[in-house]
This record gives sequence, structure tokens and C-alpha cells, in this order.
Amino acid sequence: MEKENRAFLEMLKPAKERLRGRPVGDIAANTQIEFCRKQQEFHLSGLGREITISYPSYDVEPSWNEWYVLMLLHYMDMADGTPLSSELITFGELKEGMVRGGGFDRKCENVIRTVIGKKEPEKVRKACTELGAEIIPSKADLCAVFKPFPRYPVTLNIWFADEELEGSGRMLLNANAEHYLSVEDAVTAGELILEELVKRV
Repeated sequence: MEKENRAFLEMLKPAKERLRGRPVGDIAANTQIEFCRKQQEFHLSGLGREITISYPSYDVEPSWNEWYVLMLLHYMDMADGTPLSSELITFGELKEGMVRGGGFDRKCENVIRTVIGKKEPEKVRKACTELGAEIIPSKADLCAVFKPFPRYPVTLNIWFADEELEGSGRMLLNANAEHYLSVEDAVTAGELILEELVKRV
């Protein structure tokens, strides 16, 4: 745990430094994160929480998860305002995502098959909405769209287990996700969503 905390702190400083001096209007426009000039704060909703980023320190409250904080700062740095695509892709289909992304795709499918897909559908639906997900109509038994960041939708499709079939499903990203987060951060976002769901179901 101490090693993880040290790694986080080593990455936190450069993440903040990359944002210093950047016009707040550009950051707000590219990320769709609202900036309140009176309070000198950014505000967003992420995974069911209301989050504040102070300016110019870029301190994040509540810092409920260190890796979420780091991803948020990276998102604010990388976001270039590219419109979202109508196409969805797997994590493995991200540029340079074959290894890390493909590994996460397999992990996610396994967690759905062995844990989430065996649970009561209503309980899983409730867990998704607690994390701020929008439930949308689809061919899946449950389709939940999470928004860890405003321009970073993560779609989870689940088919629940029945007497004949195991549970199955997968997590998908917008085809333009690479304009907002690296492969490493994309996988971290996916793992965080999975982890939070498993806690709740």
C-alpha cells in the first residue's frame, strides 16, 4: 500500500504541473468541466460523486480514490474537445491497447461471468445507478453508461445467467476515447468501475 501511495505521489506532481498556466477556458471547453470564476473552482459529476477541483492548485475534493484523482488530472490535460463518435470499441481496440486493453477485456468478461452476471438484475441495476450510470435500452439484459468524466462514456453490456447459460458481457469505450485518456488510464477507469460494482452487488 505504501509503495502504491509513493507511486501515486510521484505521478501527481507532474500531472498538476502540466496544467499550470493553461487557460481555464480552454480546459473547460475541451473537457466539458464547468469552471466557476467566482469560486475559482472546476465542478463535475463523476461516478455518482460531486467533485471539485480548486484553481490554481488543482487539488481534488473529495479524493475518494487516488487513481481517480490522477485520471481526472490526466483527462484535463489530454482532452482536446474532439466530438464523441457514434461507434463503440473494446479496450483492446485502443491504439497500442492490444496488451493492456485486451487483458482488461478478458478480465472484465470473467468478472461478469463469475460474479456480476450471477447477481439479481435489479441489484446490479441499482449498483450502476449509484455510480451515476444511465440505463439505456439495448439488446443486452442491462446496458449502463457510466461517465467517470464528462466526455468519457464507458458502456457496460450484461446478459445475466439463467438455467442454460452463464452470465456474459463486456465493457466498451467511445471510439474517440484516445483523445481524452491514455490506454493505461482507460484500463484504470474500467477497473475502478468494475471494482465499485463488485463491492455493491
